[in-house]
Amino acid sequence: MYMLKICRCCDTIVGELEMDDARPLRMDFSVEIKGNVAYTLCSKCMRELDISRVTYYQ
Repeated sequence: MYMLKICRCCDTIVGELEMDDARPLRMDFSVEIKGNVAYTLCSKCMRELDISRVTYYQ
């Protein structure tokens, strides 16, 4: 079964995913599957959402 991987934030196509229905899912927890679409984050959005590099001002 082929699935389309799409970014949750910017809706760009990240790639495609091939899975067997009989095999249990051993994927990253950031992947959410709805029908034949797997939602994940692209590398650009992942960098933008990374809070470890953010400077906080008080």
